[in-house]
Formats: sequence, structure tokens, C-alpha cells
Amino acid sequence: MDQYLELENCRLRYRDNGKGNTVVLLHGYLESVETFETFANDLSRLARVITIDLPGHGSSELKSDSCSIDQMAEAVDQLAEHLNLERINIIGHSMGGYVALAYADLFTEKLESFCLFHSTPNPDTEEKKANRQKEIELVKKGKKELICKTSIPNTFSNNNLKKFAHEIDRITQIACNTSDNGIIAALEAMMNRPDRNHVVKALDMPKVSIIGKMDNFISFQVAGQIAKENNLTPFVLQTSGHMGFIEQRQECLREIFRIIYEC
Repeated sequence: MDQYLELENCRLRYRDNGKGNTVVLLHGYLESVETFETFANDLSRLARVITIDLPGHGSSELKSDSCSIDQMAEAVDQLAEHLNLERINIIGHSMGGYVALAYADLFTEKLESFCLFHSTPNPDTEEKKANRQKEIELVKKGKKELICKTSIPNTFSNNNLKKFAHEIDRITQIACNTSDNGIIAALEAMMNRPDRNHVVKALDMPKVSIIGKMDNFISFQVAGQIAKENNLTPFVLQTSGHMGFIEQRQECLREIFRIIYEC
């Protein structure tokens, strides 16, 4: 069931299902709670699962023109306070990983475990910033759908495009429904986020990086090096791209249950 929390910068939509250790799932760029729907439902059989439309995405409409990654993390914390969550297991997918990193930086004492899910603590390179700026210009020109229809298929392994064609169409529609100002705010937030390798390295708790060997956005070599340098336990999905919770759902579920109940 959809629920809402009124915040200064947005009306935050969230879902709260299941019982057990609390997991907060943070979605990626152009995604929403619906992107995680099947995965979250499976996870909620053995855990309490909170999914959130990050500000500017899904039904969490922004009340201003900007929202930094830190402000997104603060919105997550305000929801945690609202729900009286003392400690959480945080899992951030892609852009949601940047928010999870900011949360770990700002609210370390509130974490039980930390998981980067196809994400990185590295800041944007100059090339990446330039590409995000191009996307901003396309949105301003009314070409949002071009971004969505190009970006979403690329989040899957090239070998999985046919197998997950229905999911690709579904997630592309979710992306196309993202508001223009939400997309622009997210792109600017990602461009301006800081390096947070030191944050991950300093975390004294179970911490895992879920890595897609066929990821088109974060190479297997780079993801492995990040995990090694920051003492993250790597969990490699052999046939996944950037969407392991869809491409290898059962493997991801088992790993997350291990993190929150065995570590």
C-alpha cells in the first residue's frame, strides 16, 4: 500500500511491508518503488522492507527545482524517524547507492549493514558530467523519452535483452513517467556528489558490493577494485548487467538475507 510523508522539499511516497529485520531499498535513476516491486515482495516474506520513491522520482514530486544527494539521504532519515526505525539495513541501487553512501556518511550510527547494489563511491568523471549535462539539455528540449528508451535497455546485460524484454518495456514506461524537473534535479545531484570512498572504508559493519559481471555502466574490473580498496565483500552476479535484482533475482535475495541475518 502506498503511503506518503509530507516533507519540506517533497511529498515522499513509500511502502512498508513484511516483518523482521528492517531493509530500506533505494532505487536508481529513472526508477521508482514499482521497479523493485517483485523483488521487494519476495524480500518481505522474511524481512520488513521499506521502498521509497526518492525525491523527484515516481510519485515523490519535488516542491523545488533541486535536491542534492545529501538532501535525498536526509529525506530517507526523516522517514526512518517517522517510522521509529532505530537501525536499518540500507541497500542502494545505482543512484540509490549514492544516497545510501550519503546516509552512511551522515547517519552512520543508524546502520546495521550497508550494501552497494551496482553502484560506486567514486564521483563523476568529467566525461560523465558532460554526458549528464547533455541529458539535461535533451530533457529541456522535450526529448525525455529518447533518454529513457536508450538508457533502460542498456541497464540489462546484452545477453538478457530478449529474455527480459517485457521488464525492459515496463521499466522504460516508469522512466518515461518521471517528471522533467525530477530528472534534471537528479542529474545535477549526481554530477555534484562528492567522492565517498573514505566513508565506505571507515564503515565498521557488514558491507557488501553486489556486482554485475556484464554491467554496461560499471565495469567488472572497476567494481572489483572498488570493493578491494574499501574492504567491501564482493558478490558477483555472473550473468547480470546493472539490474541484478531482476536478472538474477533469487541469487540477490539469498545474498541480502545473508547480509541481514547472518553477518
